[in-house]
Amino acid sequence: MKTTAMGVILELTETQQAYLDNLMARYCAAVRWSFKRLLEGKGIQDIRQGVQVKFNLNSRQANDAVYDAQSTIKSQYELVKLHYANALAKVEFTQKRITKAKSSKKKANLQKRLEKEQRKLADWQKHLEAKTFPTIVFGGKRLFLERCKGNITREEWQEARSNRYLSRGDKTKGGNLNTRLYEMNGQIYLDIAAEPTGTGRYKRITVPVYLAHKPSKKTGKINGRSYRQMVLDYLKTGSSYQVEIIRKDGRYYIHVTIEEDMPDPYHAHGAVGVDTNPDGLGIALTDCLGQYRGSQWLGQGEWTYAKSNRRNNLIGEKAKKIVALAKETGGALAVEDLKFKHDKSVTAKFNRMSHGFVWSKFLAYIDRCAAREGVPVIKVKPAFTSAIGILKYQHQYGLSNHQAAALVIARRGLGFDYERIPKRLVDRFIKAKEGFKKLNNWQQWSAVKKAILKQLKKKGVNSLVSWQVHRKELLGAG
Repeated sequence: MKTTAMGVILELTETQQAYLDNLMARYCAAVRWSFKRLLEGKGIQDIRQGVQVKFNLNSRQANDAVYDAQSTIKSQYELVKLHYANALAKVEFTQKRITKAKSSKKKANLQKRLEKEQRKLADWQKHLEAKTFPTIVFGGKRLFLERCKGNITREEWQEARSNRYLSRGDKTKGGNLNTRLYEMNGQIYLDIAAEPTGTGRYKRITVPVYLAHKPSKKTGKINGRSYRQMVLDYLKTGSSYQVEIIRKDGRYYIHVTIEEDMPDPYHAHGAVGVDTNPDGLGIALTDCLGQYRGSQWLGQGEWTYAKSNRRNNLIGEKAKKIVALAKETGGALAVEDLKFKHDKSVTAKFNRMSHGFVWSKFLAYIDRCAAREGVPVIKVKPAFTSAIGILKYQHQYGLSNHQAAALVIARRGLGFDYERIPKRLVDRFIKAKEGFKKLNNWQQWSAVKKAILKQLKKKGVNSLVSWQVHRKELLGAG
């Protein structure tokens, strides 16, 4: 698993800063030049040789610049496929809404939305068929527009387009030839290849750097994970590592990417189910037979409005807490295999809430923390987890709807995909019993859910969340 340690360059002389700025400008220009040549269909080797001559970079730096450009192109082609799939799904979703709409005003509004979505779909389809992608603006589209309006200077625009340098490592050469990290007298230094000497070697500039670690002021012990020590231990192995230098607000930050070894997952006894929500997490514990053994709600309303760094920290803390719980109980972590697609036309409020939480980031943190602790992670299909939890387990164990959904997720993670529908629900809400028996399990739950929602709508309720309030009344006596 790749891990990136973040740090900062502590000191730079005027000469070192001038060279580093010049190197960044040449490297970023080389990436842009390689990007254009690749789109023109030029050969990779010809481009690498051209980069060396045109931008005065050595062979490894030229290879890194071309690789950077190739990665950008590859990612854009993947984005075109993703945007096309999402646009197509949005069109189909809106068409269904139009057929179901009853008022003429709503149909007219939906028709306008459909026309807008169809235009976007047509644009993405053209790119897909022509094997192209929208124009790339190195430095950012927002800043480019600001530059066009004259709101920022030429120097500010150039700063945004020449503020990074990437150097990949080589295991056969003992790590990274162009940017070496080493420790001396308790201080970490970064050694950067500078001007060639004409003998096949390079003059080098050496600068002190700080890598992230949080020593306690009272005890001196490290709070959390010491990325500094992790990198130092990794350097002793002689394996390759990648260094990226980014200039921002006058400071020079470094990102050191290494390959982290992970322990083998242990044999789990039971599962810990996690139901992810914008304002917190529903947690449920089961034994190896899928029997309920406890639950809790980890609320975190700040996820929906906190700033990026604060939100990331909160998500990381919750991920560590859940992984620690799974390791303590000896269970596997069962989470929903969510697909993060913008494939439906939703309200602006929901977009803000869902984007602010960033489920994908939380699940990525879970995967990383669990891998480090050897906790097995099982991803299950999310279909009907909430509905099954509310209708089958919420009343039985006195759970919240999120904890009940987490229980279904935990059981599904253990292989209990088939959830028998309570006989009382079938007898009360299903009329065509023979046809119902021929349906698969999820179709049966869907039929029960629709029948119950139909009854709830008569009471002015459009969600199963209020099932517990009307449960006795809808089920009748007994």
